[in-house]
Amino acid sequence: MAGGLRDGGLDDETLQQLRSRATQLLLKESWSEYIAVCSQIIDAVASSDDRRVLCSALAHRADARARLGDAAGALADCDAALAADPTHHGALLSKGAILRGLGRYALAADCFRAAAGGGGGGGDEARELVEQCRRLESQARSGAVDLSDWVLSGFAGKCPDLAGYVGPVEVRRSPHGGRGVFAIKNVEAGSTLMIAKAVAIGRGVLQDTADGGEKMVVWKDFVDKVLDAAEKCPRTAALVHTLSTGEEQQDELVVPEMALFRQEAGDLNLSDATNVVTDKGAQAVLDVDRILKVLDVNCLTEDAPAADVLGNNGVVNCGVGLWILPSFINHSCQPNARRIHVGDHAIVHASRDIKAGEEITFPYFDVLVPVSKRREASSAWGFECKCDRCRLESDDFVLKQEILKSEKDLVSEGDMGALVVRAGGKDEEVHGEGEEKGVLARLILERILHPI
Repeated sequence: MAGGLRDGGLDDETLQQLRSRATQLLLKESWSEYIAVCSQIIDAVASSDDRRVLCSALAHRADARARLGDAAGALADCDAALAADPTHHGALLSKGAILRGLGRYALAADCFRAAAGGGGGGGDEARELVEQCRRLESQARSGAVDLSDWVLSGFAGKCPDLAGYVGPVEVRRSPHGGRGVFAIKNVEAGSTLMIAKAVAIGRGVLQDTADGGEKMVVWKDFVDKVLDAAEKCPRTAALVHTLSTGEEQQDELVVPEMALFRQEAGDLNLSDATNVVTDKGAQAVLDVDRILKVLDVNCLTEDAPAADVLGNNGVVNCGVGLWILPSFINHSCQPNARRIHVGDHAIVHASRDIKAGEEITFPYFDVLVPVSKRREASSAWGFECKCDRCRLESDDFVLKQEILKSEKDLVSEGDMGALVVRAGGKDEEVHGEGEEKGVLARLILERILHPI
């Protein structure tokens, strides 16, 4: 009866007050306080026979812990709820969502399947989640991504769900210095090389006239997110620490094992998730200074569509993020790969056929500008680009003159086919049959396909 003591020592009125307080905190998204209230309920009813209240509170606390990045605590709560009631719908859904977020799609599907067959409400939703996990599991194995429906809809709705993927690549020492990513087998143009979820992203919509202060707000928010993620997850901290600070000697840089970047199904011990995330209090103190240096030289910016295309003249979309494996990819002004951003994921795909053993490269900045501008851009990034294209454009007078002439012909809308044929002939005249033959023709084709 109302106001009566329950077996665990918590009366109905107090329980109702705690539930009301939890609802208020849930609406405010005050997750730490919400967890504290759930813990009060759990502690109070733990010794009672009221499994329904206990399991519900554990499932709700699991959701909140997952929101704060505490996957270990969240999984432990789900397991405790399922130990008391193996068919508890909320606990099964919570555990499935956590496992899906960790990339354990087959295990997540098992939880959603059990929830769908439990006879409670939400069966259709659970079955849809099973199908989603099936798609993500397939994508994680093949790297195949189909964004056509989303693109054709004008990017309406939320971004498509993507799975992490590591293709036929590995990190090695680069002949140009430091480390790089290399193909371990022949790759066809258009193939997905990797799909990586960001450790964190900072975004803002700024006026074109915005001063540096507004951008610094975006940067500070981003840095706080990275530090928070590294503090909560030792695996994330370890991955961040594999990246260079820009201050090490080249021979000091360790080449990481590719297993670090893959989340295999057997990596997760569900009875003790400490190999994914450890208790915050038991974690080593973060080297904040090192992480800040890592961010200075490894962050990538999101290239938003031109504002005038979207009809938002005068507005700039500012986005910066940290994607671990893509950060090992070096720059080239003659790249063989491209990256696109979908939600929090970066997709890197081959922009031309790549041979086994060839280094994967993509542009850090606009490469469809003169070499002098590219030198300025690379200097701002802290390196000097020494790719074949920069060397040829800088040192070969004949090629420079031919490029200038070709650009003038493009502006005057000359015969494009004849232009490329002439470029191929000039390559042969200058370089013969060496490995540099065809460079000029490719550069001119880039101008044709990607006019400035």
